[in-house]
Amino acid sequence: MELQEFDLNEVLQTSLDVLRPEARKRGVEIKADQAPAPLPVRADKIHLQQVILNLVLNGMDALQNCGGGRQYISIRAVSKGASEVAVTVQDSGVGIPREKLSQVFNTFYTTKSHGTGLGLSIARTIVETYGGRIWAENCPGGGAVFRFTLPLVKAPSTTVAT
Repeated sequence: MELQEFDLNEVLQTSLDVLRPEARKRGVEIKADQAPAPLPVRADKIHLQQVILNLVLNGMDALQNCGGGRQYISIRAVSKGASEVAVTVQDSGVGIPREKLSQVFNTFYTTKSHGTGLGLSIARTIVETYGGRIWAENCPGGGAVFRFTLPLVKAPSTTVAT
């Protein structure tokens, strides 16, 4: 594990570059809303990219089981105060059955015939390793939303010599 300080917006952009061709192939629109200011975090870039890729690809898989209509995934990253960054991945699908919401991060739990049940469990471990938390909920108008937070790296204070 290689800890680095970096702008989370960079990892989001790299992830979007990887995901867009697959989204086009599946007919899914990806909407991205990145923070205008840097979101400095301390983590491993590849690990966080893995979390984002997993959440978005899971969303695309969920959309494949939905009927017609506009299919989209929205990714948003914002700072929450001075101490935390929040990332949201939301899809326009049918959501997660209420009784299964508490199980989706369990190891080996899957609803997919081709799934291993490891993706969300690994995502949770990664996010928690870097001091964050991750959870899932349903949107009132339909669809699921996965959210995770990470601590922001504090900017070094500058002292002026007199």
